[in-house]
Amino acid sequence: MNTSHRKLGTRLFLLLISVYVAIPAFAFQNEPDGFRGIKWGTNISELNDMLVADSGKDTVYYIRKNDTLKIGDADIDQISYGFYENRLFVVLVEDDGYLNFTKLKAILIDLYGKPEQPNRLMEKYFWTGGKVDIFFDYNEMSKNGNTYYSFRPIQEERANRK
Repeated sequence: MNTSHRKLGTRLFLLLISVYVAIPAFAFQNEPDGFRGIKWGTNISELNDMLVADSGKDTVYYIRKNDTLKIGDADIDQISYGFYENRLFVVLVEDDGYLNFTKLKAILIDLYGKPEQPNRLMEKYFWTGGKVDIFFDYNEMSKNGNTYYSFRPIQEERANRK
């Protein structure tokens, strides 16, 4: 994903989460305490297998040198790890094609339970947890899917400093 798409995706995610968080919901099952062995809030200095992929105003995105680009049997294009003040707070998983999207959707539902889907006509799904929010969507025009994991305590800290 190029820089402008990632920034647009991040802005869209933040907007959707800020609106959606206000809607009361029950915590989902198996809320993750991190992603692929990296706990939320981990300092980048503790990780030696990360390469800078992109940076924004207050966030630096990394990719892992030897990340497995599969989740279950779904092929993944890229996984980006976002750090605010050097702490992990967001992960973006990008997939390509409707087949990978449907595989990943089944995996996520199996892991986290039934998501919220505010508009049944759109492939946009939310899991709202005690500390972690997940947004999962598919864009029919671009044929791309995205899964955003966001650690709310750092996300809120970041939002309050703007």
